[in-house]
Amino acid sequence: MENNKQEALAEYERRLFREVPEAESIVLKFKRAGHWLRRVEPATELGEQRTWLLFWTPNRALAESFDLAPELLLVLTPWAEAQARDVSAAEEALTRDYRLDKGIVLVVARDGEAERRLSQSVRHTGRLYIFLPFEQVLAAQDTRIWLRQILRDRLGSADLFAAGRPVFGWDFIGREKEIQTIRRKLLDGRPVGLYGLRKAGKTSVLIAIRDQLVADAGRGARQPVAVPIHLDLLGLSFAELKRSGFMRYLLRAMHEALERVGIEPATLGLPPSFADRRRLSELAEQDVERLVPQALECLIDWAAGRPSSPTILLFIDEYERILGTSQFPLADGLDIFDYLRGLVQRYPGVFNFLITGLGGAKASVSRYGTRQNPLFNFVIDYPLAGLTREEMDVLLGRIGRRLSLGFLPEALQAIWRETGGHPYLARELGRLIDKGISMEERAARNIDLAAVQTVLPLFHQEIAATMTEIRDAVADIDPNATSALLLALQYPSDSADALAMLKPESLHALRRYGIVNEPGAPEPVRIGCFGEWLLRNEVLPLKAAANA
Repeated sequence: MENNKQEALAEYERRLFREVPEAESIVLKFKRAGHWLRRVEPATELGEQRTWLLFWTPNRALAESFDLAPELLLVLTPWAEAQARDVSAAEEALTRDYRLDKGIVLVVARDGEAERRLSQSVRHTGRLYIFLPFEQVLAAQDTRIWLRQILRDRLGSADLFAAGRPVFGWDFIGREKEIQTIRRKLLDGRPVGLYGLRKAGKTSVLIAIRDQLVADAGRGARQPVAVPIHLDLLGLSFAELKRSGFMRYLLRAMHEALERVGIEPATLGLPPSFADRRRLSELAEQDVERLVPQALECLIDWAAGRPSSPTILLFIDEYERILGTSQFPLADGLDIFDYLRGLVQRYPGVFNFLITGLGGAKASVSRYGTRQNPLFNFVIDYPLAGLTREEMDVLLGRIGRRLSLGFLPEALQAIWRETGGHPYLARELGRLIDKGISMEERAARNIDLAAVQTVLPLFHQEIAATMTEIRDAVADIDPNATSALLLALQYPSDSADALAMLKPESLHALRRYGIVNEPGAPEPVRIGCFGEWLLRNEVLPLKAAANA
């Protein structure tokens, strides 16, 4: 088997060197620097000249210095003018290969203006694309030193702490317990509601579960354990905020899900109108609404007949969007969840769904007017707190190493006290610290307590909107919770009595959301900056103050 891999690699190298004369010298430069070329493949099968994807295992020193994943992707583009499809090819490879570093892509280009030309395409990926002209690579005297300096300069000037889109693959940190628990419940046939504060990592966890299930299908005999279909309702356009728009969006998501697990739609006995993805946008509304049940039930029948008995899983991100928090008709949202609940009940163990959102309020009311709520007492609540202390330390340490920064224990403790492990808040505080350090200081700079304290006033200003969102989430859990937290903060010695004023289920929810600390902790509020914000911005109602 290993001989076959080496022969295939050698053959693809020969093809690459024939197509791109400079490629042999470029590849040799990287090999001499101690990097191991694992795979070579063309971005397209046909063409006299093509973009090539090279998968490298970086040398140990470089990998450890910048906390790189097992493999780095290098895109070699021979065009006189670099093309947006080069970025598309890289993104596709990053989606399907879980060993690749998801934060960094090297692009070696003949086009000296590639970085400028592809800036728009790269901007929306959330990754750092490092563009290296052919001439620059070929002129490097010591590729090992040269590449280390390139990474240090480019990573040091990049905003790696910025909280943007969800993280996944090698860049995803922690959450093992949450992933295993949710996965087990879903495969046991129990619908799950994954709730949490904004930017707490719900979508990242969802994507991690999805990708883990897809990766499992690639092991052994390539028998899928599940077909996860991901619907991010924030992606619904204004024109799609209706039932037929949701259904059309679902059909596109089904195509993507089948592609991820390597299943051809034509092999499932699906309706011809579904098998051709290009025709989906042309279908009339009534045809779309008729096609979704046909396609889903064909998929369910296929799954029921497979030896591995895969579960069809529908992941609905931001579920509140179709239950009254957007212009999506509430009646249509209820119809959709009525239908999905019916599928779960008719096909136990074969079909299931997960919803994510800010909270379970929309799922926990028994009725909407005269309509019963199909989610009521049907979905298992799973609130998501922030990262554990250990996970937060790993997150900051990994990003810090890429930026040539080290966080001392005293600094990590201060960041934990401020953020309670909330991923966005921890990254935002890290971003402000990083912003104040010059490139010249990085290599020898350790982040200490003073560096954290210096940026705290600015940090508290920057996160004001997030604090308001957390306060609103607290009020949604229990209208009296804000007053109870204020009492606990103002009278620390009586904090347990103040929190005991809340209903037990409310206090339990606040702890599971990572807002309130567990009993015995030195502070009642886990997110320290939120506690400080409450003390500065909220006033106890007269009745609560009198009781105090």
